[in-house]
Amino acid sequence: MPDLKKYWQEIRAIEKSLPAEVWLVSLQNLDKGQVGGAIVEVAAAVAAKLLHAKSQRLATEEEVQAQKEQQGEAQRLVFEQRMLKQGIAIIPVLRR
Repeated sequence: MPDLKKYWQEIRAIEKSLPAEVWLVSLQNLDKGQVGGAIVEVAAAVAAKLLHAKSQRLATEEEVQAQKEQQGEAQRLVFEQRMLKQGIAIIPVLRR
């Protein structure tokens, strides 16, 4: 039987070492059917459990920046599609 007190001490120690919000990258585990490379932002309490289980790792600054850019582009496309459905055309203006 695992020592639950020790487990929670380890989780809390990891949590205290993390900022409030943490970016994680999933690790590949073919035995469990997990595909690696998915990036998520989670609270420190959740991140501590995932890091302890070794199913995730901390994301690098480059991975975080790429994810934010991808999310921004997706949000822009959704906004443009919503405007188009309302009959509003968005025309990009190039500055020189």
